[in-house]
Amino acid sequence: MLKSKWIALSLCACVCSLVSLAQPANDICSSATDIQDFFSQGEPLVLPFSNVGATGNDLDIATVTGCWLDDLTGNADGSSPQIDATVWFYFEGFDGTLALFTAPCDSSLTFLSADTQMALYSGECDTLELVACNEDINADQFNYWSGIITSVSANTSYYLVVDGFNYSGFGSPELPLTTGDLCLSMFPPAVSVETTRQNAVSLFPNPTSCSVTLSTADRIEEVVIFDLTGKECAHFSLLNQQNLNLDMPQAAGMYTVVVRTNASTAVHRVIKE
Repeated sequence: MLKSKWIALSLCACVCSLVSLAQPANDICSSATDIQDFFSQGEPLVLPFSNVGATGNDLDIATVTGCWLDDLTGNADGSSPQIDATVWFYFEGFDGTLALFTAPCDSSLTFLSADTQMALYSGECDTLELVACNEDINADQFNYWSGIITSVSANTSYYLVVDGFNYSGFGSPELPLTTGDLCLSMFPPAVSVETTRQNAVSLFPNPTSCSVTLSTADRIEEVVIFDLTGKECAHFSLLNQQNLNLDMPQAAGMYTVVVRTNASTAVHRVIKE
């Protein structure tokens, strides 16, 4: 994974300029953006935000280890992660499974270097406990957006932090810190079930130019495809199959494919070329 990421970074090119930028309001944990209302609507939702001007000076996140690769030692092992351009979000939990992904806000995939990392915490800002973290959705497929699928509980406070990948910390000082306008996609229990197993359903190829193949040991009962705005693009039910060839929407871009079997639910991000 590290080798493929290094190759991809070496191919990146950009033009940078020095400008004076204001800090985003949710630059630190104590000023996290409350996204509670988004979960009450019971459908996939997309929240646009920006980490331009974020400082990464929040000490509340300093304990996240073993996940983010742009660390201070240059070893890319997640032992001492750099905290660079973080923005924070807050919500009260519920009993169920939550899927969170970062992505560009449209299908153009123009977000600078397209690389984020995220961590989900429970507790309060001064006593955070790590629930889950992610560096890349699928580095082997050159998909460096971040995503988390995890169980959450009612009567629990959660804080989500999204950070921009620091290329200089990964050994590429000529490349920039990942900042820009992006979107946070949230998939609440309406498209999930209590038991979610990402690996229960294999999906390939990804990226794809036309279709994907779904394969599972269980019976596929339902497949739903959403675009980046949370709009439902396709819905298939009563399939009762273990292998399925699925045509993707015609438009290029990134899609979320939710696959429900008789035993679990899997959520996959798919890039349509």
